Amino acid sequence: MKEVKIYTIVSDQLSPPITGESFCTDMVRHSDYAELEAKCAALVSENAVKQEFIKTCFRAAADGVSMDGADIQEIGERLGLFGRETYQPVLHGYICGREAGEDTVYVMKKTPATGAFLAEVRASGVEMAITHIEQTISPNHETVLNEYAAKIRKGVQS
Repeated sequence: MKEVKIYTIVSDQLSPPITGESFCTDMVRHSDYAELEAKCAALVSENAVKQEFIKTCFRAAADGVSMDGADIQEIGERLGLFGRETYQPVLHGYICGREAGEDTVYVMKKTPATGAFLAEVRASGVEMAITHIEQTISPNHETVLNEYAAKIRKGVQS
């Protein structure tokens, strides 16, 4: 679900009936709201851990503390950002361009809530582009989309 669906219902059909100035009341299903709330909570949790990692490193730098790779790995592992995996020479060589002489390597853990959120943002952008093209009715789609992308970027900056 990418957005909460809003339902309109006649106010006096609610239990208990709602009396007021409006004939209708906008309602949201609890299950829709709960699903979106859970997605937001997961996103906040993933990003809070990253923020803590960054703050820890900044504090160390501000205090003049020297941190080496082992320190960074320990902090990342403690916060759940990094995980240890068995060393695989072929995979390590592919990622780093060279082989290392270690039995264990550290890898960044996946952030599924962040990935899902970013995928939704990208998909929404495609849907917005489709709508824009349909409304523009132009044979020059590349120019239309480039102008639309520039318009979106300008909106973010203002």
